[in-house]
Order: sequence, then C-alpha cells, then structure tokens
Amino acid sequence: MRIAIISDSHSKDNIEYIYEYLRKKALSWNIKLIVINGDILGENDAREGYGYNFNKTLFYAGFGRERVLKNVAPGASESLKMLKLYYEQGMSDEQKELDFSKSIKDYISARYDFVFSTLNRFSTIAKTYFNIGMYESPLHYNVLKELSFLLDVPEPFIRRIALQSNYREVFKEFLSKVKDPKLRKLNYIAGGSAIEGDLLIVGIPGLNPNSVAADKMSEFQEKITEDLMSTITRQSGYVSKLLMLNQTQGKLRKDPFSFRPGSYSVRKFIESMKGKLKHKIFIQSYHHFMTTHFYHASEFYFILNNSAVNNCLFNIIDISNKVVCYDVDPKNDRLRRLKNYNYNLVDYSKPEERLALNYEDAKELIKERNIEGCYYM
Repeated sequence: MRIAIISDSHSKDNIEYIYEYLRKKALSWNIKLIVINGDILGENDAREGYGYNFNKTLFYAGFGRERVLKNVAPGASESLKMLKLYYEQGMSDEQKELDFSKSIKDYISARYDFVFSTLNRFSTIAKTYFNIGMYESPLHYNVLKELSFLLDVPEPFIRRIALQSNYREVFKEFLSKVKDPKLRKLNYIAGGSAIEGDLLIVGIPGLNPNSVAADKMSEFQEKITEDLMSTITRQSGYVSKLLMLNQTQGKLRKDPFSFRPGSYSVRKFIESMKGKLKHKIFIQSYHHFMTTHFYHASEFYFILNNSAVNNCLFNIIDISNKVVCYDVDPKNDRLRRLKNYNYNLVDYSKPEERLALNYEDAKELIKERNIEGCYYM
C-alpha cells in the first residue's frame, strides 16, 4: 500500500502546490492513501526555498503580509487592517473592540474552513487521513499568532480583543464538518485510529508541543496519548502492520542524530510491541526537517519525514512485504528511493555521514538544498 505523507506545509501556496502535483502523479504512482500530519495553517512559519541559509530579514521584508492576509481571509481582511490602525493609534473604544472581535472570529473561521476545504480536495485524489498539529489545536489557537504576524500587531493584543467573541466555537464547528460520516474518503484521525486492510493507522494529535508533565496542557496531551496507546494495544491483535503519526515534539539528539519520543506512554508502548506485528512504523513530523531520516530501532521503522514548508517536500511510503520510503521534491520533480539503516549497528558522527546512510546522492542533495552544516541534515 502506497501512502503519501504530508506535514507542516504552513502556507496556502505550499499545500495547494502539493495538491496539484499529487493530483497529476497519484494514478501513475498508485497512491492509495494520503496522510496530512498537521500544521496546514501557520503563514508566519513560512520559509524561503528549502528553509536553510535564507536571509530571514529580507524574506519577511518582502513577504507581502497584506497580500497574504487578503488571500487567506478575503472577507475579513479590510476590517482587520482597521484593527491594525486602531492599535497603532492607541485608541480605546468598547464598541469598536467588540466589532473587531467579530472580525477576528471571521478570520479564524476562514482559516479552519480552508483546512476543511483543503482536506476535501485531497480526498478527491485518494482517501485522506488528517491529524492535527499545533496550528490547528483548540488548546492554543495558534492561528491567532498567524494573524498577529500578518497584521504586525502584538499577539497579546490580538488575543485580548478576540476574547470578546466566542471564537472557541469555531473548532467545534470544524470538527462537526470533518467528522461528517457522509465523507467516506475523509477521516479525522487525531486522537483516534482506523484500520485499512491489515494496517492500523494511529494519530497522536499535536494538541500541545510536548506531553512531559510540566503544566496542565502537557498533562492533558499525555492523558490523551496514554488512552490512545491503551486502545491501539487492544486493536493491534486484528492487524499485522502499524502506522503511528506523531506531531508532538520529542528529544532531538546530535552526534549522532536521533529522535526520542517525549511521551512516556509512547515509549512504553514501543517497548511493549517487541516481537509483535510484521511492520511497525513511527512517523515524526517537525517543521525543520529538510531531508528524511529513515532508520530501524526497537523493531520500529522511524521516519522523520520531510517538512512541506521547505520547498513543498513530502514523502511516500510503501508498506507491503517490505517498508520502502521515498523522498519527494515536487519543485524539482524528483522522486528518490531511500536506503534504510539500523540505528544500533551503524557508526557515524557527522550529519553528512548520516545523510549518506539514506540517500545515494547525499553530496548532490546537500548542494541542491543548500543544507551544508545543517543540524537537521
């Protein structure tokens, strides 16, 4: 079964480019499922090119925030520009702030409507699974951070005005749409699971950046994860293959590079699955990844997948008798089949050496993506 894995696109331009590219390639590539592992939203995290060694000051200076605002929320953009003026002039008017709060809610609604419509479009290509990231999380509503960036107005000011409307209802409305049972080719997998043939797909939601018990939100994230691990432990008896999607951060180590899930429940589950199932795959998404890390450890295939915010990169995995992973670069129309390595058996100390364990043309890739010296290589 061939599955396209897309995550962290963060911009309307990126996700729409990937949609058009995949729409043209899906049939010839025999794509059966599409997985979007969070963070469709987040224009403020957009990057230039492959996301490394670009001049952020120059990039943001020419970003065109007003143009992007109008593009992503045309119905609310004019009133929101007045909000920027209201802030800059230091005004104080209760009625105006109430009106502005409604415009902010309209903006949030427009952004979640965009997520829903995007998922619907992908589902016309192949059955689509969606796991939320931090920018879609109802705990943080980071879409307000996005709006703060586009207006160039402090986020605390935006959030104070927004509180005067019931904007938190927007996510509930989004859920009612995306979970509509009539949408048989669209599946909201965040905090849940689904079985496709003999494959169990699991979505660990990015409700919070981490699940280490540091605050109530982290504890909530871990409780959701713990309950999910208990559920899939029971379900694993009905399948031979497992695909886990994770948006929550873990620990990234250097020299040599490795990833350790932050959730105790996830680590405990991974240990408990030793000797079970034919294939077990753990997908970790993080917006900094400009290449794919594909290795075997603890009887799991770990795939630290390409981030789409970096020049629209994504991945394809093929799960059959073997697990095969491809690096997809749509801007260059390149499909690279990756090598897999056993993390416990290889010996390397430099990022370039790690890259060569996955990519046949590692030196060419470093030049192509301008990532020499990159920590995440």
